[in-house]
Amino acid sequence: MTRFRSGEEGTAPDPAEPPAAAAPGEEAGEGAAARRAARTSGRTARRPSDRLPPYLTITRLPTLRRPVLVMAFEGWNDAGEAASMAARLVVAQHDEQRFASIDPEEFFVFTDTRPHLRITSRGRRRIEWPGNEFFACPASMRSARERDVIVLLGTEPDLRWRRFGDIVLEVARRAGVESVVALGSLYADVPHTAPPRINAYAASPSAEHYPLFSRARLRSSKYEGPTGIISVLSSRFANAGYPVINLWAHAPHYISASPNPVVAARLLREAAQILDLTVDLSQLDEAAQQFDEQVREAVARDPEATAFVRELERQYAEESEEEEDDELPAHPGAGELPSGASMIDALEEFLRRSRRPPGPGGTAPPGVPGQ
Repeated sequence: MTRFRSGEEGTAPDPAEPPAAAAPGEEAGEGAAARRAARTSGRTARRPSDRLPPYLTITRLPTLRRPVLVMAFEGWNDAGEAASMAARLVVAQHDEQRFASIDPEEFFVFTDTRPHLRITSRGRRRIEWPGNEFFACPASMRSARERDVIVLLGTEPDLRWRRFGDIVLEVARRAGVESVVALGSLYADVPHTAPPRINAYAASPSAEHYPLFSRARLRSSKYEGPTGIISVLSSRFANAGYPVINLWAHAPHYISASPNPVVAARLLREAAQILDLTVDLSQLDEAAQQFDEQVREAVARDPEATAFVRELERQYAEESEEEEDDELPAHPGAGELPSGASMIDALEEFLRRSRRPPGPGGTAPPGVPGQ
């Protein structure tokens, strides 16, 4: 991880004009793009001489084709590390072309979100600070729908979310982002024996008619209550006129072992299908299969665990997907399910014992990019 310098400023090379999404039915192509840009140039135009905001570093500004921004953050929005693992795999398969980063000094309380001490391959000690970085992921362009992707991958900040949002929007404008997809995962009352559920929410009015999102089964969220950085940034982008969708994966609440490659694989497969994104899921699927086998073995050894999961399966089958509208982690109330405390302890202990020792990349399963 890069060691950031507090308060760094600079000059961005050739910033791109900000995007303007095509209206429903509007033609594509360079002429249409020029007309859309002309409609909004007075509101968001940037000049090459503009200085970067404090705490933002851009090493180079990539030239991308109609890019879509994919965001994922470790922390409250990342149950089982599913969202961050999915985004990390996209980055790893595109040569990790980092082009911008946000200095953590202004946005984290380091006694709450602590830096990590690492030992390098040469035996040297290195401090890794929590941060947020932007990666350019050019598409293979095997189809007309495919777009280049920018991945914002990092940790949910502790402080100054509005200022943080200003910086993220600044990077998006300079890089020519046209649409936004936010990835999140939450703990819910779902059994591990069912395929992880993915809910897609339209975070902006324009998302429902945006051609790139036509494969998503979008719904409107009715959630009210505490929220995370995913929703804050989605709202900022929606207010700025970008088409925005949120993809939320549901992870079993009784499996807190992380990372959970089963949920990560399902979330990434859904995002790739919507965006027509080329990504190799074979290694992640292999890790997911191993993880699932370990969980099933642990449950089978404990009668109480088996009863817990069967009751959860019954409740899950009775629920209608249309009635689901979750954003916050859900936990079973007292008396709703058979007690699963001993099963949870045994299950997590089993997973800790059976997981291979972490390699240089961190704690991810074999074949999956590390932290």
